Amino acid sequence: MSATPFPRNRAALAAAPAADAPPARPRTPLLRSAADLTPSLFDQVVCAIGLILLWDALLSVMMSAPSQRFILRAGGAPESSGDTIKQLIFAGLYATALLRIVMLHGVRAFRYLSIPMALMVVLAIASSQWSHDPSLTIRRSVALVGTTIFGLYVGLSYGEVALARLIHRAVFVLAVLSALLAVGLPSYGLMPAEQGSQWRGVFSHKNGLGDAMAFGLTAGLFVLRSRPVTDTMALVWRLGTFAIMAGCLAMSGSATALIVATAGMTLVMLVTHRQDAGSLALELYGGTMVIMLAAIFALLNLESITALLGRDITLTGRTLIWDFAIRMIEQQPVLGYGFSAFWSGLDAPGALFWRTSGRFDIHAHNGFIQTTLDVGLLGLGLFLVAYAIYLSRIARIVPVDRSGAARWHIVFAMMLLLGNVAESSLLIQNGLLWFLFTAFQTRLAKTVHAHALTPRPAAGRRPKLRNGIPVAESRS
Repeated sequence: MSATPFPRNRAALAAAPAADAPPARPRTPLLRSAADLTPSLFDQVVCAIGLILLWDALLSVMMSAPSQRFILRAGGAPESSGDTIKQLIFAGLYATALLRIVMLHGVRAFRYLSIPMALMVVLAIASSQWSHDPSLTIRRSVALVGTTIFGLYVGLSYGEVALARLIHRAVFVLAVLSALLAVGLPSYGLMPAEQGSQWRGVFSHKNGLGDAMAFGLTAGLFVLRSRPVTDTMALVWRLGTFAIMAGCLAMSGSATALIVATAGMTLVMLVTHRQDAGSLALELYGGTMVIMLAAIFALLNLESITALLGRDITLTGRTLIWDFAIRMIEQQPVLGYGFSAFWSGLDAPGALFWRTSGRFDIHAHNGFIQTTLDVGLLGLGLFLVAYAIYLSRIARIVPVDRSGAARWHIVFAMMLLLGNVAESSLLIQNGLLWFLFTAFQTRLAKTVHAHALTPRPAAGRRPKLRNGIPVAESRS
């Protein structure tokens, strides 16, 4: 039993810290260093290689001859003589990511993974039980698990600005290689003549090139607005990278990518123009109203707009696919047809569309419709829950983030939706947007946890007083 010394007067008592009080934890806004967080050189190399591979770039060129890149097998999938090699490469990439997560962060790092997204992966694996091609669904579900792990790894390793910088640099490399391939080896770098001869570069399709350039331009502009360049030569270099990527975007002829790039860069200018939360909310509200009015105008003048863009009113046949897919969803609405199995062969459910339309599309050209075909309305509902959680975290973090880094999440949230309106790039194994969504969800969850956005801890117990004098308590 020992006596604890106490101040002998009220003034000293008021100045003294409370007994057993936990150390104060300052509620500071996001730090610039957190936004610029970058991993070790080894992790940077792994992340850069993985980002390029997940864009379906390079491997599609190296492993296929020009005539093979658009041939459909009897199974309804693009011909690829390098599937086994690609699987081994991705397996090594995902195994490295898992090992680095455990080494650097421990198994507790998996708590940052979005629960609804994890449930979507579980549902994709379980869908092998009702898939018409269970072995295909299992294989691609395992790849989806790996894609999710890699997204977790990158989200834990990079801050918001550093991740945007990584995207910009990776896309610039792909833009240079694509331009060289399109000019030097047009049999590889251009689409077939019957499909328009637009640039596809190191990608398997022109839309892949366009989508990559849209993300690269948007990410580069965000980095430039977040960390302004003062050196003239550095600014000229940055503008040069923008010019090369913009040129590749234009030569791809992808209308969807052009819309995504324009919307993304406009939103970057909008969210980085003001730094106070009130102005940001007002501008976002105004921007949302403009987008809604533009959408209404587009619907009322769809024929004229599609003609101006060089498209027919069916959006290059997309509305025909959507109508067919929605009718098929009505037959199996809850669980869908099995992950990645709807278009997987001549006996697959999607083969009916091929026979009736003469078109040989292998996805629904809409990420939300394709997700519903794969894992039903249950899977789509899980995505909507994950997206709502993501938006709620953005709303919590932006008002206290004086660095402006969290505003990149606003831009990505919009691009995620736009990128899936006319293309199927949501729940895809070895897919870029699923990887990026996992990475950004992880980064934001870690940011919220690390910067004390939870209520402050309760104050410690004050010492007991007797006649205004603290009373010592015995401790055994």
